[in-house]
Amino acid sequence: MYIRDLKGLKFPDLAVIKFFFKQALHNKSNLKVLEFACSNGNNLSLFANYDYECIGVDLSKENIDNANYNFKNIIKAKKYEFFQDDILNFPSKMPNINADIFLIPNVINYLKRTDFIRLLKLSKENKMYKNDALFFLRTRSIKDFRYGYGEQIEHNCFKINHDNTTGELGCINTLYQEYELIEILKENLNLHDFKVLQYESTNVMGEKELLVNDSDIIIYGKIS
Repeated sequence: MYIRDLKGLKFPDLAVIKFFFKQALHNKSNLKVLEFACSNGNNLSLFANYDYECIGVDLSKENIDNANYNFKNIIKAKKYEFFQDDILNFPSKMPNINADIFLIPNVINYLKRTDFIRLLKLSKENKMYKNDALFFLRTRSIKDFRYGYGEQIEHNCFKINHDNTTGELGCINTLYQEYELIEILKENLNLHDFKVLQYESTNVMGEKELLVNDSDIIIYGKIS
C-alpha cells in the first residue's frame, strides 16, 4: 500500500492512534467500530488494518466516495460500509448497529449543544453501540483560538462570519470545558472508566499565515 495513492486525508488522527494502542486494540480483531463524521475513512483505516468491521458516516459525498475507493483499492479492507448521511438522522435510519467501539472525533464543535445532546440520546436509543462499548471523543476547548472568533450565538458558541482564516467561514464553533463534557457524557451515555486529555498545538493558517492556537479535549472510556 502506498500512502500517496490514498484519496483525501492520509493518516489517522494522532489522538485516535494513541487511543487505539493504549487500549490494546492492536491485540484484538473482528470487532465492530462506528465513526461519526468519518471523512475519507482515515481513522477507520487503522482499525481496518487489524481486521475490524468498519462503519463510517459522513455528510460529504466526496468523503464517502474517497472512503469507498481507499478501502477497496488501497487498504483492501475485509468488511466495511460507508454511509453518506447527516449524523443526526443516521441513528434512527440504521438502528441496532451495536458497535464495540464508538468514535466521534472533531465534529461536535460544529453542532449546537442541544444537537450534540440529541445525537447522544439518539445513539443510545437506537443502539448504535453495545453495553460497555469503548468510546472516543475529540472536540475543541474554550482555550482554542476560535473562542470569541465571530458572532456569539449561544453560550461559548460562535459563528464565523467575517473571514476564512481557519477555512470555516459560515460554520459555528461550540467550545467546551472538560467538566461540562464529562457531565454531558455521564448523563447521556453513562460514561465511566474514562480518561481526559488535552492536546494543544500551533498552526499556520490563511493567506496572512496567522499563527493559530488549537486546543482540544479528548475523552475516552466505556459507555453503557
